Amino acid sequence: MDRKIVKEYTNGEITVVWQPDECIHSSVCFRKLPKVFKPNERPWVKINEESTEKIIETVEACPTDALTWRYNNGDKKVKIMEENKTAKPEILISENGPIHVPAGVNVKDASGKILKVNENKYLCRCGHSKNKPFCDGSHMTAGFKG
Repeated sequence: MDRKIVKEYTNGEITVVWQPDECIHSSVCFRKLPKVFKPNERPWVKINEESTEKIIETVEACPTDALTWRYNNGDKKVKIMEENKTAKPEILISENGPIHVPAGVNVKDASGKILKVNENKYLCRCGHSKNKPFCDGSHMTAGFKG
């Protein structure tokens, strides 16, 4: 039975969850917050090295669900989710990486089938993915710029 690796790091206020199988190595995390995300160290997430707000901002910039976060106090998360319900979904084109399509936006194949229901989707822009239309991180080895 295959088990996905899941690591959790907490500073008491939030927990950052890392799923390496989802990572496409965009390097957004350690470029934005090198004091916290140190890929050459173990553990590689030093969650107490920066403010909760900066950690959340950086994790939110992750182009996949490899890094996610949650408040340890569920009431706070519910309040923020309610505040964000009025926000329009946005599609983000990552520098030298994939197109992020949020969970609230459906992507349909040519036959009309919805792909990845209620999940974030990362669409390939480089053309090298072996999992089209989704990104598999091939842009890194292909040297894609765009």
